[in-house]
Amino acid sequence: MGIVLFRIDDRLIHGQVVEGWFHHLRPDLVVVADDATAANEFQRSVMEMVVPYGIRTEIVPIREAVQRCRTGAYAARRGIILFRGPGAVLTALGLGLSVEFLNLGGLHSEGSTTVLGRGVNASERDLRDLRRLLGQGVRIEVQPVPAESPVDIRTLMSPHATGDGQG
Repeated sequence: MGIVLFRIDDRLIHGQVVEGWFHHLRPDLVVVADDATAANEFQRSVMEMVVPYGIRTEIVPIREAVQRCRTGAYAARRGIILFRGPGAVLTALGLGLSVEFLNLGGLHSEGSTTVLGRGVNASERDLRDLRRLLGQGVRIEVQPVPAESPVDIRTLMSPHATGDGQG
């Protein structure tokens, strides 16, 4: 058991996650690893309200989520960890989290963006962070909901964006 899905989704807990991924994966734990949300009592309470009964919900700073993973606190559970963006995952990796695979479901960056798929609009910073994740050996697939086929992010990024010349 343990963590069965690491997902980047800037909306964190919302309909696609609850109706799609919770029903598909049947987790008994969802962890929101996000410093700002963990510090906002209102946001925490709203997110906790939409999680189905019986699924333990933890909304904690990134550092705490990493610490709990590393100490085995989630080992006996079937969990999903949600991050707001690729930069948050880089922070978690820097703190010692081990992630081999990331599901990229929702990214809605403002300003200059590159569309990588339905609901995935990456800023230059997002692209740089995604490129760094790829460089650290993390496999990233864009898949907003389980009913859609996953797409390797490398096929969606230009050679310039990946920095490796392999689209």
